[in-house]
Amino acid sequence: VIENKIGKSDKYDHAMKNLSNFLGLNKTKFLIEGYDVSHHAGKYAVASLVKFSNHGPENKSYKLYNIPTIYAGNDIGSLENVLERRINRAAENPLPEIILIDGGKAQLNAALKIFKERCQHQPIILTIVKGANRVRATETILSEQGILEIPVNSPGFNLLQQIRDESHRFAISSNRKK
Repeated sequence: VIENKIGKSDKYDHAMKNLSNFLGLNKTKFLIEGYDVSHHAGKYAVASLVKFSNHGPENKSYKLYNIPTIYAGNDIGSLENVLERRINRAAENPLPEIILIDGGKAQLNAALKIFKERCQHQPIILTIVKGANRVRATETILSEQGILEIPVNSPGFNLLQQIRDESHRFAISSNRKK
């Protein structure tokens, strides 16, 4: 009941503060970019970028990347391509404090490799792994330090799920349109 009474902005602000505590950040106002790659049997590959702040989704900042055909069907290659392109535009569009990628250890390692090679200031990179039988609330959050211990019913965990779901929705709907 209380969650439904809280204004949307307050809800996201609370979730960001909660996530900040679990990540050991000194700030409570920051940006998170979520990424997902989608293709249909290796064709029509796209990647999505969604952005969230303390006010919630920043829909005007969403971006869709068309994946070159040489990477289509290769999720890791596609992700590396998209992150390189994102880093190349960091001068005019600064990188966020946190990057969340839909995927597992392979996606995390690919992202860490790209950022370590190409960036002086690396954002916190997290991946969210689907749980057993893709059941909600059984996901695992991975970081460079290992599994992020965050309660599944916490506002910060729910925020990460929402960002993943939104990047997934945006990527799949764009892939279907193509």
